[in-house]
Amino acid sequence: MREKYQKIYQKIVFYYTLAFAIYTLFGRFTILHALVENTVNAFLFVFAGFFGLFLFSIDFFFYHSFRKMKCYPVYAVFILCAAISSALNYQYGITSNLSTLVWLVVQMGLFATMGQLFTRQQYHRWLTLFFTFSGLIWGIASAVSVWQYIFVPGYRIAMNGRLIRQSLYDNRLFGVFIDPNLGAFVAFLVIWGMVYLMRRFSSRILRAIAAANCLVQLVYIILSGSRSTEVCMICSLSYTLILLLIKYYRKREKQSALLIRAASYILAPVLCTLVIAGSFHLFKTGVSHLASVMAPEKHTSKEELKRTDIEGNGSNNRIDIWKGYLFLMKDKPLFGVSPRNAWNYADREHPGSYIAEHHYDVHNAYVAVLACMGAAGFLVLLVMIFCFLKTLLPRSVDTDRMDLQYFTALQIILNVAVFIFFYPGIFFTNGIDTVLFWPAIGYTMQQASTLLPSRKPSAPAADDNLI
Repeated sequence: MREKYQKIYQKIVFYYTLAFAIYTLFGRFTILHALVENTVNAFLFVFAGFFGLFLFSIDFFFYHSFRKMKCYPVYAVFILCAAISSALNYQYGITSNLSTLVWLVVQMGLFATMGQLFTRQQYHRWLTLFFTFSGLIWGIASAVSVWQYIFVPGYRIAMNGRLIRQSLYDNRLFGVFIDPNLGAFVAFLVIWGMVYLMRRFSSRILRAIAAANCLVQLVYIILSGSRSTEVCMICSLSYTLILLLIKYYRKREKQSALLIRAASYILAPVLCTLVIAGSFHLFKTGVSHLASVMAPEKHTSKEELKRTDIEGNGSNNRIDIWKGYLFLMKDKPLFGVSPRNAWNYADREHPGSYIAEHHYDVHNAYVAVLACMGAAGFLVLLVMIFCFLKTLLPRSVDTDRMDLQYFTALQIILNVAVFIFFYPGIFFTNGIDTVLFWPAIGYTMQQASTLLPSRKPSAPAADDNLI
């Protein structure tokens, strides 16, 4: 009877995470976000957070599956540090910090545990459903955005007290997305999703649709001018190329010289950087000419895709933002200025500071932990990263045990880990990056060495090779 109810519980978690992932995608379209922002959005996120907490509580009190995660003590200490920081800074706000704590428990407790319990078949099913829905949603959105680039002049939509740029604006294609950086980042994940579907299914029609979707996403990425996504692409494709080289060298009957192999591994990211940078530049030149032919009255400048907002400001204010948050941290170096109320702290204690004047998000998840949770929280984060890398680095180059699901999970982890160098997630926010990252962490950490005494993990079974 217990096993029967546990299977029902796991199905509920499965579809809960999938539904939440899809809903977060819809929230990135400007028009849809404007419709729900002041109506059902807040309620749905509160409901989703507490429903996720309820689901984790069931596991905590009855099934204890979270204990199968080898790193769960580190997660618990990280959440404890966030709670201490929130308590020490309660006078600057309570509600948002409580929400953050709830979502930390859901992400590290429920999402990661789900991934920990996934078999290859279950993770394949989850990825298939997610990439099918996200591919459809993002395919339509990116196609409309590319159409806007050619035929619709840039415009603004009033939302949340500010004007959101749309279509081609300030030499970037915002399209129908609130943020072109996140739009481009999800587009790149969708490309990997389409590759996943093409490798798993043999239908020529489905493969053709997936390939066309890849092309649409790539066009949007290039026109969006998202440098953070370009960095993700360089890192992601570099790792893929290195993995292919490792497999090639291991299959050769005659072993290549160590120096040659090492040089090829170093040249791989250099080659990826040159190809991406060069091809993106050429494509922008070509598409600008094409747009001027198709809609000459709307495209009069040959430099319409050259970003002018970063001239003399290569980091786009990010360095000043990071310095501003670290400046606040000096007052409370041990536990920081609270996970979500740094703005309130800056307004009260340092009204003339950079953060108080501009109210920028931190735009770096690692700096966010350091400034908002202090040295204690950052130290726990470093331990967490060490635990991840201890397991993931050896497996990431083990071509004999590499299968499609594991490779896809690694790509999700790698891309999110790189993207959050330039974006606030994944600790104090909840969105598509968190609901992809933590299940992938749970899945890839199934064979991690335990931090506490327990039974030895069983060896993984062989599965379909990726390449």
